[in-house]
Amino acid sequence: MSKIKFLTAAVIALVLLNIGMVSFFLLAKMPPRHEGPRKIIIERLHFDAEQIAKYDKLIAQHRTDIRQKESTIGQVNQQFFGQLKGDDFSRKDSLLAQIGLLQQAVAQIHLDHFKDIKSICKGNQLHDFDTLVGELAKFFTPQPGKKNK
Repeated sequence: MSKIKFLTAAVIALVLLNIGMVSFFLLAKMPPRHEGPRKIIIERLHFDAEQIAKYDKLIAQHRTDIRQKESTIGQVNQQFFGQLKGDDFSRKDSLLAQIGLLQQAVAQIHLDHFKDIKSICKGNQLHDFDTLVGELAKFFTPQPGKKNK
């Protein structure tokens, strides 16, 4: 085997090894999307199979409601920042107010979601729910140094 063939094979092998290692580390660190809070809540509240089924329905409705509000917020943000194309900022205040109301609606959706979760708790789980309430902000507040996806 000539030196050129050997070096070419070695370079190809190293490139493939690097791609494999990068893929492994990227995939190994990614938790499944939305699995974190769901799993934590089920474990902390000791939900049974019936409660998990109800909880999964609540999650589906919550996601639908949040996506709808986020879509509307995106549309209003487009209008808000679209004003930069011209010199007319006359709608700025009304659009800011609309964004504020939509953000309030998102917060209300979150609150209602957790009220619904509380409603499926049984008597002996309510203490665990109260303990969990103190940690809710951590689930939904972006952590420094972590990207939101």
